[in-house]
Formats: sequence, structure tokens, C-alpha cells
Amino acid sequence: MLDPGAFRTFVESYNRAVFPAQLFFYLLGIGAAVLVFVRPGKWADVAVKAVLGAFWAWLGAVYLFIHYSQINSAGYTLGVIALGQAVYFLVDVFHRRTTYYAYTHPNLGHLGAAVAGLAFVGYPVAALLLGHGWPALQLFGMAQVGIYTCGMVLFTFDRKPKWRFTFIPVLLAFIGGLGPAAQLRYYEDYAYFAAGVVLLGAWMWASSKYKEKKKK
Repeated sequence: MLDPGAFRTFVESYNRAVFPAQLFFYLLGIGAAVLVFVRPGKWADVAVKAVLGAFWAWLGAVYLFIHYSQINSAGYTLGVIALGQAVYFLVDVFHRRTTYYAYTHPNLGHLGAAVAGLAFVGYPVAALLLGHGWPALQLFGMAQVGIYTCGMVLFTFDRKPKWRFTFIPVLLAFIGGLGPAAQLRYYEDYAYFAAGVVLLGAWMWASSKYKEKKKK
């Protein structure tokens, strides 16, 4: 089992190894989110799916499989799961079945914006307040990928909610959100767990609404 000091050292080493990729990820994430709000439609959908696919591919292949597995063998299993999620998003680039509209449903739109904003602002601010400044700060390519995904998926619930875009983010939110927060003293990761709870609750609510609509 990892101890807090060893995990902090790992985060610092990982950040130095991949910098400045984290800054590029921030720009991609912000750009995709802005498109959903400013110019929703075909190209915004393609951009969001491609960005989410790239994020999960990085999370699975680079962070979990290559780096995290060096300190915890579970990284291999989690990496494969994350890569599976990347495939879901990237394959969906070629379909119009999943669309991203910020305010098709006002309540879920506001909720999605809040969760995505948590990834950009709330999470890093909380980390800094808890003493995890650079290079011990977890940035995009780590927990924030999951938080951001939970927010963006909420923009797709105008139609029948798709479990394949919900299950893995929720699963890893419970695993990655509770584990590091409780054991490794990265308490900001409770935000990841909270994002997973929000997505799961919204999926259940939207699914019930869809079933009611189909009965009418």
C-alpha cells in the first residue's frame, strides 16, 4: 500500500516528466467546453468527443499504464479500463447519435457547467489550499479528466442517457475519488467522487424521464 509521501513524490515526478502537456490539456478542455456553449452542433460534437477520447487515452496509456503502474500494479487494470472509455468516445466521433448541448435541459446544463468548472477551477484551488502546489498538484491527465468528463456527459442527457459514457467515469470516480483522498491525503479528490455521484444521480433521473416520455 502506498503511503502519502510516496504518492506525493510520484505526482511530482510524473508532472515533471510530462510538462507542459498539462497546459495543452487545459486549453483543449476549455476550448471544447466553450464550443458547446457558443457554437453547439456537428463540429462541437466532434471536438468534444475527440478531446474526451484523447484525454482518456492519455489517462489510460500514459498516466495509469506507463507511470502509475510503476508504483501500483492496479495501474495496468485501471489503464485498460480507461482505454476502453477512450475507444467509446473516439468511435462515437463518427456518429451523430450523441450530441452535446449545454442547455437542452436547463437543470442538467447548469449542473454540467458547474462540474466542468470544478475541474478547471475548483479542484486546483482546493488542492492549493490543501498544500498541494506545483509539482505536487494533480492536473489534467489525472483526476481532473474524470471530473471534466462527468460534467461534459451531463450535456448529452437530452436524449436517452447512454450507459457506456457513464459507467466507467462513475466507476473510476468511486475508485480514484475515495482511494487517494482517504489513504493518500489528497483530500481534493473527494471532488472526483462527488462528480461521480452527481453523474450517476443525473443518469438515473434522466433515464426515468426518458422512460416516462416513451410511455406517453
